[in-house]
Amino acid sequence: MHLTLHLTTGCNMNCKYCYSPPINRRDMSEQIATQAILYGFNTSPHNLGIIFFGGEPLLKKGLIEKSIIFSEKLFKNSNFKPHFKITTNGILLDDSFMRFANSVNMSVALSFDGIQQAHDYHRKTKGGGNTFKLIEDKLKLLLSFQPYASVYMTVSPETVQYYYDSVCYLFNKGIKYLIVSLNYAGKWTKKELTELEKQYKKISQLYERMTKDQEKFYFSPFEIKFASRIKGEMYECDKCHLGMRQISISCDGSIFPCVQFVNRPEYKIGNVIDGVDYKIRNNLHDLSCSNESCNECTLRNRCNNNCSCLNIQTTGMINQVSPILCRTEKMLINIVDRLGERLYKQKSPMFIHKHYNAVYPIISLLEDLN
Repeated sequence: MHLTLHLTTGCNMNCKYCYSPPINRRDMSEQIATQAILYGFNTSPHNLGIIFFGGEPLLKKGLIEKSIIFSEKLFKNSNFKPHFKITTNGILLDDSFMRFANSVNMSVALSFDGIQQAHDYHRKTKGGGNTFKLIEDKLKLLLSFQPYASVYMTVSPETVQYYYDSVCYLFNKGIKYLIVSLNYAGKWTKKELTELEKQYKKISQLYERMTKDQEKFYFSPFEIKFASRIKGEMYECDKCHLGMRQISISCDGSIFPCVQFVNRPEYKIGNVIDGVDYKIRNNLHDLSCSNESCNECTLRNRCNNNCSCLNIQTTGMINQVSPILCRTEKMLINIVDRLGERLYKQKSPMFIHKHYNAVYPIISLLEDLN
């Protein structure tokens, strides 16, 4: 069984380092973190991932370091080791933490929304100051320690016009793994949706050029849609698996099926002392899969229609799909399919190698190491 623990390190509600109000009014204690890790070890000792999130998790560097040291001691006599990850807004990222992260093989991902107009629109300090210049320097620091670090970018209706330029900017800065999400809860009108389609088409042209030039890169959501087309029914496209493979631990040790549900009592499925209540978890999972409105759609198995996180943000129900999500997914799939057809007909070596060779990631890594 694969299990990923999301540990909510939390932070003060008046924190000057967070772009938006954090999830919790309290911090996770060392005791709760230890109990959470013990639960993960006892539940999935052969395949455990631990992800730290907040608020801004780097406000709790000491807790993160102690948690990892405890994990390593716990797994000392095991043939398996947990993998660690943290996603940060970057403000508190420094040389010391990056050295520690590399020493324990912890992946560090950065939240960065692209060019200055896009990033500074939402990601401001508590006092309303801009953060772009600071995070630009932090990106350089991150890549100096982890050249393959991921960047998470969010596109909102207010910044959609900068989507293509932001992708270009981040790739030019040396990012090889770019994961982009839409802010589905934003106010997407016909104007912004038209602009989104325009931006997707420009990005598809960029993707085609980079692929033909044999450049190595990963761009979600395009890669996911390619895989869902190529693998067909064998591919589970972003399936939610609510509470089945990943769980989130709140500061008081409560267990939730997803980070989006933390501190919403109606979605609590257990605690780190007693474990998961499988009856509650299974009922919640079954409910999330009960959306019948998508049953007749030919794209059902290729889109995010059953992502309970997105559904709860946009419709307030875990099994009800937002019309915006439906429209943007159809738009994206159509553009990516046309792009894939062009690259396949051109017999692009990079495209075919990347998407039809199962061992490509290993070969690519060995090539880079040499």
